[in-house]
Amino acid sequence: MAYNTIYERLTADPNDLVGALAYISYKQQKVEFCKTTGGGSPSREEIEGFHAIASLDTSIAAYRSQAEAMAQAFLNESLDDLAQRAESETRQDVLYRYIATVNADLQLQLTTINQALAAKRTWLGWLRDVGGNLIVNIVTILVIGAFVLGYKFIGEVQQQAEIKAGVGSPKAPGDSAARPDIR
Repeated sequence: MAYNTIYERLTADPNDLVGALAYISYKQQKVEFCKTTGGGSPSREEIEGFHAIASLDTSIAAYRSQAEAMAQAFLNESLDDLAQRAESETRQDVLYRYIATVNADLQLQLTTINQALAAKRTWLGWLRDVGGNLIVNIVTILVIGAFVLGYKFIGEVQQQAEIKAGVGSPKAPGDSAARPDIR
C-alpha cells in the first residue's frame, strides 16, 4: 500500500485549523466506511478504492468546505457565547454599581439617624425631650381649661340672659326643685 498523502493535501501547515478539521472529517468518514464495508473488515482493494475517491480534488475540496463550515459554526458559537458573557458581566457591573450607590446612600442615612439618636442619649437630649413633653402637656391643659372656662362662661351668660328675659327664674341656694339644671 502506498503512502497516503491526504493529510498533506488537506493541511497547508501544522497550524492550519481548517485543514486539521478537514482531516478529522476524512478520518470519521474512513472509520464509518470501515464499519459498514466488508462486515467491519474491508479488504485492501476496498480501502484503496476509498483512498482513491478521498484523494480526488473534489473530495479534498468537500472535506475543506465541511471543515470551514465547522470552523465557522464553532466561531459563531464562541462569539455568541462571548457576547452573552460580556452582556451578563456588563449587567452585573451596572447592578453592582447601583447597589454600591444605594448602599452608600443608606449608610449616610443610617449615620445621620445614629447621630440624631446619640444626641438624644445625652443629658441635654434627655432634658430637651422632657422639656418638650412638659410644654406640650401644659399647652394641652391650658387649651382644655380654656374650653371648660369658656363653656362655663357661656352657660352663665345664657342663664343671665334667660333671667333678664323672664324665661327662667334665679335658682335659690339649696333649692334643687326650683328648676333642674340642664347643661
